[in-house]
Amino acid sequence: MATAPRGNAGRPGFGPSGHLLAVFRACSSDPTEAVKTKLRHLLHIFLQHHQGNEGTKELAAKCCCEAGAWYYSILESICIEEKERLGLSDISGILKNELFQRCLVPCCLEITRTSNRLPCDFPLLLQIFKVAPYHFCKVIEAVLRVGAGLPRSGFAHLAQVEHNILESSAWTSDSPLWEDIRANEGRLPTCQQAMPPTQLEGPTGAAAQPDHHLPRDQQRSGSSSLHLFARKVYGLMGKRLRELCSALGVRDELRLKIWTCFEHSLVHRTGLMAGRHLDQLLMCAIYVIAKITKPEIPFKLIMKCYKSQLQTCNSVCKKVLISERVLANPPVEGNGNGGQSNATLTPNTPSTHNLGPGVEERDNLIFFYNRIYTTKMAHFAMQFSLTAGGDTPLSPYPRQWTASPRRQRLRGSDSVFISPLNTASTHQSGLVYVFSSSSSERLREINNMIRTGRSPNRRSYAASRGTEDEEEGEDGPPARRLRLDDQSAWQRRLRSVVDDRIMSRNTVPGRPRQVNGPNLTCSPEERDVSL
Repeated sequence: MATAPRGNAGRPGFGPSGHLLAVFRACSSDPTEAVKTKLRHLLHIFLQHHQGNEGTKELAAKCCCEAGAWYYSILESICIEEKERLGLSDISGILKNELFQRCLVPCCLEITRTSNRLPCDFPLLLQIFKVAPYHFCKVIEAVLRVGAGLPRSGFAHLAQVEHNILESSAWTSDSPLWEDIRANEGRLPTCQQAMPPTQLEGPTGAAAQPDHHLPRDQQRSGSSSLHLFARKVYGLMGKRLRELCSALGVRDELRLKIWTCFEHSLVHRTGLMAGRHLDQLLMCAIYVIAKITKPEIPFKLIMKCYKSQLQTCNSVCKKVLISERVLANPPVEGNGNGGQSNATLTPNTPSTHNLGPGVEERDNLIFFYNRIYTTKMAHFAMQFSLTAGGDTPLSPYPRQWTASPRRQRLRGSDSVFISPLNTASTHQSGLVYVFSSSSSERLREINNMIRTGRSPNRRSYAASRGTEDEEEGEDGPPARRLRLDDQSAWQRRLRSVVDDRIMSRNTVPGRPRQVNGPNLTCSPEERDVSL
């Protein structure tokens, strides 16, 4: 259960900490009361929604109390990060941002709602606060980046909510995402425009290099909200395509062609995504490229492998939007080979999510492929056929995700950090404890450093530890500690080196997951799939 974060000793968890109050006072005008008033107002909106339900009213009040504590904790972490990133002491702009506050509060409520099992799902929560998923995604990204002491379950849940927004919720026809796309000449930024070269790999698997010969509008063009969104989309879908290709036994060369086709559909045929799911276009790209380049992969097999992946939904394959929405000013798309056009390739913005019965037609993914996808993408996909020469330039691919080396500061401490183990680094400053390898003495020294406030310098600490080790602290009574008081600092350092070598010798590299070979037999149901 994701309990509310604790406050400092002697003060309740609900309310800004002394550190956050200092940040408030550093602003041009102290926003403390304005922030408290805004928080109470937004939490009251949530309580009003549950006021008439006696079964959930008390639980909703509990969620609000815990959400208020998380709000101040997360806000403090975001403010500290922004001050360091921007080099500013006055961050009034963030605190006065109405949209930011309206998104952060439901984000905190989503943490507590899930942990307390309050029956109020994520889409309904956004409707209560009148927040678009596209805007909400920006705040989730900031919350996940700072961590703010989130429990593992809360972190995983918010990450899943973010994935849901990236793959479908942000692409509804009334989403403000389309406004940003229209402002970007009707296109989603390409993978090369959205992601830095260090996060991309070329056709050979090596890191992609910036192409200075590309036109200026095709080079990476900043870090706007749309570019950040596109970066998240490409990162998620690059990982998902790797998993599908591994399950299908698709070689890397074909995977890069599939990725190029998928990226083309997002950039040049962006309207295909209106009201649909990214995975639908991804599976269509797998089928069409495999059918052209041979050997063909049955569509049924692609969908079967997709459904075997984690966090998938059957409706993605069974309930695909077929009918095109009626537009006041229908856009005129470019030619099939990606040619330019002056028209915007996005739908106009309707006033509601649900247009009512009889307006939308939905069918299975194969029907969507035959009826709509091939009419938009067949011309581009045919460039990969053997008769066409097969020399179409391939798009750079997002590099395989690895654990971020970013350190996280322990809440309430300016000198203690938690970070993934960097085995390539042999020189560490200060005190370092490695789980499952370092001696218990190292952890005890860190605990004593936090308790006494002494410098993490090991030399100065070793000189003073003789008298302090006899004190009973949070790491247990002296009788239960290791008898290392008679060892010199050099002996303790030697022991640490031996422990580190034992750890590196016993480490077994992770083995790749084995996947059973796919059954490539064509079922009768596949015969209605045409190119």
